Amino acid sequence: MKISTKYKLPGREINFVNINLDKDNKLFIDPMKLKRGKTEFHQKCFSKVEEFVNILVDLAKNRNYKVLLEFVENFYERNETRLGYSIESRNGKSFGQNGGIELVKLLTKGTIFEAGFIEDIFDFLMLTPNIGEDKVSDIITTILFMDLIEYTQKQCEMWKIPTKSIGIKKLCWNHSSKAWQKIVEELPTHEGEQILFVPKSFVGKSYIFSYEKLYSDVIIPLYKNLEMRKENSRFVVKYKNGRVHVLGNKLRQEYPCTKYVVLDFIRNYDLAYREYKNIILAGKRIEHKAKIWYI
Repeated sequence: MKISTKYKLPGREINFVNINLDKDNKLFIDPMKLKRGKTEFHQKCFSKVEEFVNILVDLAKNRNYKVLLEFVENFYERNETRLGYSIESRNGKSFGQNGGIELVKLLTKGTIFEAGFIEDIFDFLMLTPNIGEDKVSDIITTILFMDLIEYTQKQCEMWKIPTKSIGIKKLCWNHSSKAWQKIVEELPTHEGEQILFVPKSFVGKSYIFSYEKLYSDVIIPLYKNLEMRKENSRFVVKYKNGRVHVLGNKLRQEYPCTKYVVLDFIRNYDLAYREYKNIILAGKRIEHKAKIWYI
């Protein structure tokens, strides 16, 4: 059952995602959509995400294991939004229960932080192993949870949607006090579970900026160019008519699409990565892939 069906709303007119309340809605809050958003709400939310990630980066750089673990343990899958894979794992494990300790160890010993590779949420998404769109979306939801509550309440008032006063089971991040806290709020419910609305303009089926897209847009084209320039390359076939062909599949086997390959690439070609990132942040198209990243 969709929200529009439950509350008899015009699905195309509502500002929030018309989620199906009974199954997964495989959509994710995309930090790029927050950054590119033109409204004050978009900018306020992105600013809060940015500030929170800066706290994480500083804790990681300083190897403050204890405090960092407290943060990670509160990164829950937030079932209230019904986004991502919340229904499949209805009881939503925190990062602390699901590899969180290992993640903290990685963050505190990782040279990617000390070397300054991670500057913002986009670098965090791109470079941190075992962090994908689903987990980043959960983190963003946790950071913005109280803002989304306020947004939901305004939408409920606008559309005359009934709410109930219920204690939120999981701790919420208070941006003002910089602390986790328990709260009781008025929210709509479905089968006894709270519902949290998310603006349509916040979400997408896949991220605009991702390591998979960096791999196809930059890494493979650049590596092809490098192999073409070598005197003898096991990835290049030279024909009698002068045509030269790079064995792309063989190159992909040597450099598979993993974050470890991506991290190694960025260590060696940080400028190419930063240029690509700036193009995506500016909302420009990537054209002539094989030529732009020629080094």
